[in-house]
Amino acid sequence: MPPNNRLPNSSRPSPSNPPTMQYLALPVEVIEGVIDRCSDHTKTLLAFALTCRDLHPRSILVLFTEVRPQSRDRLFDLCDVLKAKPERQPFVQSLSIHWETFAPYPLLSILPALCHITFSGYHESIVCHPSTVLCCRRFGCGIRSLTIKNAGFSTCTAFLHFLAAFPSIKHLTCEWLHIRQKGEASPLVQKSLSRQLRLRTLNVSVVIACLRIDS
Repeated sequence: MPPNNRLPNSSRPSPSNPPTMQYLALPVEVIEGVIDRCSDHTKTLLAFALTCRDLHPRSILVLFTEVRPQSRDRLFDLCDVLKAKPERQPFVQSLSIHWETFAPYPLLSILPALCHITFSGYHESIVCHPSTVLCCRRFGCGIRSLTIKNAGFSTCTAFLHFLAAFPSIKHLTCEWLHIRQKGEASPLVQKSLSRQLRLRTLNVSVVIACLRIDS
């Protein structure tokens, strides 16, 4: 379910429904719907937030619901903003990020409502440091949906070790996942992961060496 579908509506207590909004010309539900439709347009949301105090709460809520930092510097800027405004930390439900940009700490530790992560890469082999896996295990327990795009792993075992860092995922999507070497993953890792994961949906497009597999 897209993150914006879980945004509070005007019938519930919400930071987007200040008393003055009831005096605007359009119904509150219409105004909130327009703002929600702009979820992919950061500049528009910023314009709403900065030019009208009545639109500010809803615009900020939508702006932080799904975040897509484009560089490592932007990621740390996001961390600084969320630390300075801790009331906005629960707004973030979805994170889209390049693997090269990802720094699990302190980001994951300050996102209590994060439930979806999208990783994208450049077909390069991903080496997941043990400290990264440990941090994801500790702070990523609330993540229910994981998407991996255009990523490469050296072996099936390396890929399963990465999945093991997110023990609570229910929905897994892998698009153009490249496994460099043929061969099955370690039986011990397979057994451990099979006990851990309880997937509800699985969408996979994998290239193992020169063999492509879609499911």
